[in-house]
Amino acid sequence: MTRPRKERFEFDSIQFSTDSKTPVYQQLENQLRRAISSRTLLPGDRVPSSRNFAAAVGVSRNTVLAAYEQLISEGYLESARGSGTRVAKMPPQAFEFDSATGPATPRFDAADCLSDLGHQFAAEAAWMPAANPNPKAFTPHLPAIGEFPLEVWNRFTNEQSRWSNKHLTLGDPQGYQPLRESIAQYMAVSRGFSCHADQVLITSGAQQAVTLISQLLLERNDTVWVEEPGNAPANRLLDVAGANVVPVPLDCEGIDLPHQSRRHTPPKLICVTPGGQWPMGMTMSLNRRLELIALAQRHQSWIVEDDYNSEFRYTGRPHPSLSGLDSSGRTIYMGTFSKMLFPAIRLAFLIVPPSLAKTFAYARFLQDRASPPVVQMVLHRFIESGNFVKHIRRMRSLYSERQTVLFEALQKHLGGVVEVEQPESGMHLVARGVTKAAEDKLISAAMRAKVEFHPVSMYSRSGDASGMILGFAAFDKTTIQRTVRRWAKEL
Repeated sequence: MTRPRKERFEFDSIQFSTDSKTPVYQQLENQLRRAISSRTLLPGDRVPSSRNFAAAVGVSRNTVLAAYEQLISEGYLESARGSGTRVAKMPPQAFEFDSATGPATPRFDAADCLSDLGHQFAAEAAWMPAANPNPKAFTPHLPAIGEFPLEVWNRFTNEQSRWSNKHLTLGDPQGYQPLRESIAQYMAVSRGFSCHADQVLITSGAQQAVTLISQLLLERNDTVWVEEPGNAPANRLLDVAGANVVPVPLDCEGIDLPHQSRRHTPPKLICVTPGGQWPMGMTMSLNRRLELIALAQRHQSWIVEDDYNSEFRYTGRPHPSLSGLDSSGRTIYMGTFSKMLFPAIRLAFLIVPPSLAKTFAYARFLQDRASPPVVQMVLHRFIESGNFVKHIRRMRSLYSERQTVLFEALQKHLGGVVEVEQPESGMHLVARGVTKAAEDKLISAAMRAKVEFHPVSMYSRSGDASGMILGFAAFDKTTIQRTVRRWAKEL
């Protein structure tokens, strides 16, 4: 037996014009007819009783009855004793109503009304990644969500979701205080970076963090140095802010400051990924870190330290963070839980100078008030209980193993045509063809074998960088080996 549809009619959509020559009952039937023809109301949907409808829209019951009777006679509605009035199972087609009520209003293309930036976004929208619950190897950016301790997380979620007044009030725009305290403590232990909870700002992901930085620290046409290739989505936000974005090439130590300092205007902002350069993977040397800090102090520049995956370092001890080395306080630290835990958490954080914390919090308040408190409360319990550190250690060991499996499989099955290095940290490898022709063949074979990857050129301002970004963190040993064999067979 089919369950009847519930009444879902929106009273607020009914509007009457007192200046119109059309009687009110005809205005009502025209609007109901249009809602049915456009499938806003679906076959079987219940409409309100005449008494309730009249009271809701402020007309007499006879007016509603007159409209209902006309629509029943036309076949748009049907009425049965005991079940009320509903949209007919087979109402007349929409074109019958359109042709019966006069010429259709000419349609316009809404895209023509976009701003200049809107037109740019429309052209770029095809690059927006689609949600995919079953990603294929070797999709980058993905942590091993299948290894996440959901039982622990669910226990803390149930614990924190016993609703009380604290859940119903608007959260602190700067972020849940206990979570900010936990982050400050974690930074001191894991990065050697001493900061106060009042310097920590919780954001809805790293992109919002970049937006806040660009809004508060940059004027239009300010120069910003970015790594080339680098974080393309973040760099696009800098473009939107009107910055003069200058790509800086890389060398084996990271961003090539000696090369850049001789060629360009001193920057207002320098954006770097020192813990594991995205996407090429090298770790910024200690000398280069000190050189960068000295340059920022000399030119009164800001440094944005995007530390998106330093937890996953597989050889040696991590270098001190730029923020911990910078005694002048010109470095802003940016971290994200989307890589450390799982993408859907949508929580990141900034550590800013104490004098800027409230300004950043107010800018966050103007954007979207605050992140939902319950998720922050659960994350705080996850960190405070020791499960966060336990999970990070376990993933570090697992990712190290998976990195080695992918590296060795590429060497074994594609060694004659591929060049690949095993970086000290990260969740991906970059594979290159030994020649341009070899790389073209690698890419074609990967597409035929349905091997997922990102071309390095996606993250290059010039678009001519070579290489294929292969994420390994989310895929087990068997999947990695099987996928490389399939790729090699196609090649």
